Amino acid sequence: MNIFSLHSSIIHDYKSYIKSFLSIKDNRIKEVVEKAFEESGFMPEPLIQFNPSFEKGETLKELASLGKIHLELPAIFGDYKLYKHQVEAFKIGIQGKGFVVTSGTGSGKSLTYLATIFNKLLQDNSTQNNGVKAILVYPMNALINSQEEEIKKFEMNYLIGKAPSDTIIPNDLNTLDLKIEYLQTKTSARFPIVCRKYTGQENTETKDKIRKEKPDIILTNYMMLELIMTRQAEQWMRDSMSNNLQFLVFDELHTYRGRQGSDVSMLIRRIKNLAKGKIVTIGTSATMASGGTKLEKQQAVANVAETIFGDPFDVSQIIGEYLITCTNPENKSPNEWDLQEAIAKGINIEDDDFIFFNHPIACWLENKIALNYLPDGFIERGIPKKFSAIAEELQQESGSDPTKVEETLKDVLLWAENLNNKAASQSIRKSYLPFRFHQFISQTNTVYVSLDPIEKREITVKSGRYIKDTEGQDGDKFIYPVLFSRYSGHEFICVSKDFENNTLKPRDPSEVPQTLSLSEGKKKTLTELDFVDGYLVLPHDQKDEIWTGDNESDLPESWWSEKKSGRELLAFYRFQIPRKIYFNLYGKFSNDSIYEQWGWFISAKLRVDPTAGIVYEDSNTSEPTKLMRLGNEGRSSATTIMSFSVIKSLHHEGEDIRNQKLLSFTDNRQDASLQAGHFNDFLTAVRLRSAVGFALKDAPSGLKVYDISQRTWSLCALIILIAELVERREVEAGRNEH
Repeated sequence: MNIFSLHSSIIHDYKSYIKSFLSIKDNRIKEVVEKAFEESGFMPEPLIQFNPSFEKGETLKELASLGKIHLELPAIFGDYKLYKHQVEAFKIGIQGKGFVVTSGTGSGKSLTYLATIFNKLLQDNSTQNNGVKAILVYPMNALINSQEEEIKKFEMNYLIGKAPSDTIIPNDLNTLDLKIEYLQTKTSARFPIVCRKYTGQENTETKDKIRKEKPDIILTNYMMLELIMTRQAEQWMRDSMSNNLQFLVFDELHTYRGRQGSDVSMLIRRIKNLAKGKIVTIGTSATMASGGTKLEKQQAVANVAETIFGDPFDVSQIIGEYLITCTNPENKSPNEWDLQEAIAKGINIEDDDFIFFNHPIACWLENKIALNYLPDGFIERGIPKKFSAIAEELQQESGSDPTKVEETLKDVLLWAENLNNKAASQSIRKSYLPFRFHQFISQTNTVYVSLDPIEKREITVKSGRYIKDTEGQDGDKFIYPVLFSRYSGHEFICVSKDFENNTLKPRDPSEVPQTLSLSEGKKKTLTELDFVDGYLVLPHDQKDEIWTGDNESDLPESWWSEKKSGRELLAFYRFQIPRKIYFNLYGKFSNDSIYEQWGWFISAKLRVDPTAGIVYEDSNTSEPTKLMRLGNEGRSSATTIMSFSVIKSLHHEGEDIRNQKLLSFTDNRQDASLQAGHFNDFLTAVRLRSAVGFALKDAPSGLKVYDISQRTWSLCALIILIAELVERREVEAGRNEH
């Protein structure tokens, strides 16, 4: 898989999606926006973060042979060399001390506390006594589900070791639960440790089962743990914790700060007061370490751990990562000639790991970018950087052609990716500069303009409040956010009238002003001071009268009242229709023609769009329905489009069907349900539109209104059937290959 083409495809699809919303009448604004799209004005260049290699330590079997841990532990977790930080944390844990692991993502932090807990329960033979002995707390239920799956893998390892040596798990057992059930039929042994999740999403039957079996380990979140400590229904668990609890683990410890951190700290103290025995407190975090030397970082984390857990922590209980190079350590700083020669020669991404180990560009990339060497001799991860910044550094050190440098750098990264894929397919626990793209995507920016004449005004997509006045003498000029009519594409400049200084000031378009209701407006004598927030609409041609008195006759009947002198517009609405004002480039305004420039002020919420000839009679119609920012995409739609693009791009890259996956996190069930519904609606709409397209294509002479539905439905059913058959074939092919 080529990560660069994958990334490019996804960004292209998303930009195309955003551009589909654009409706901009002013050509100068349109040019600025299109240029910003092409130059990443709306999407920053992704950051590249490397996952360095970790120093290895002993195996669990070696520790077991020394009599330090239970003999069953290697069978549960596997017999391979642990990372040094894992061994260090484990050795602290088996002494009955708490610890905090601050190693990076993918460094096996969860194994440190699981091995500690499993070892204690097995050695004490306390798994024979029902009761909650350890509580593992996670910030998200998605992490709980993931951890539950990992623990099931350990259970399967244990059962495989107890089953006959010729036992083969059938290929059609595609879940861990089915595999465990099958292995249990092959042996009378059972996994001695019972682990269950208790998140509040379990049904009554599941909760009753958990209450009866009283598992050794509970996986939960801190909100549910708070409820466990207060609700009558969980009295059985509090009693069990009081008599049995020995471990309390908080994963992602850095998430508990501020008021939430205080709540968690008090919760931990209440649990410790409840328990009759000593509780070992453990934390993990990949982003908790601060700046400074290694000792200073450890001390800072120790202080936080003491505050949260209420236990003394010294620096020896704070375990960081021990990094090593995956390239030749004797070639940390390739000279300019070596770099030039390597760039000129080019990269063959099919070369083996030995060539990679000694390659000057790979060595330079690891030691100058991926790693950072501290004055105290320790190595830490390098700061994530943009590809362009990395290429610029390499170009400066090598003196090579910038285009050739970028090409070589991409090839080295693809080479590393190729080597990592080969290692993974061969189950080799070795990595070659694995890296990740961090692409930050937010809702698109806002256009800002100055109040210069239209043909000269400043236009930018960079947020701010002022712009330097290079010609005038009155200081900086305001720049104003702009929204666009959904129907005409005309720009609506967001302003607020400052009557004290007679100045139009910029107004944040995301802050919809609180306006008077009709009933409130009838109870007082209205003035301009009651309608200070609104929009400034400028004519593209000074002869263009967007709004005149004649337009008032098109306003709804409910806006008028009958007087003896004739029909009259209600005061409440009179202040909400376009009113001509005069202004200068510094925002000074007047109702009289004392300034050269003029336009129409329309109060917010918008009742009349004179550029499109639309009247919004319903006051509940939201502003985003009438006016849009650039793109104005919804979160659910944006997520669906990007998700579809990721899966489509993985398919086009030829990725195995089993790896064409996307993982998404959300912080609550409602958002997850909404997004799932959005996905399903999207697929239904795609199939329907595809069927309509094929139906039209299959009927060159066209379709009649009375038979289009039947023809479309027939093709839609065929498309669904084909999709199901293709999916089934690909799944079967992947299963057979496996």
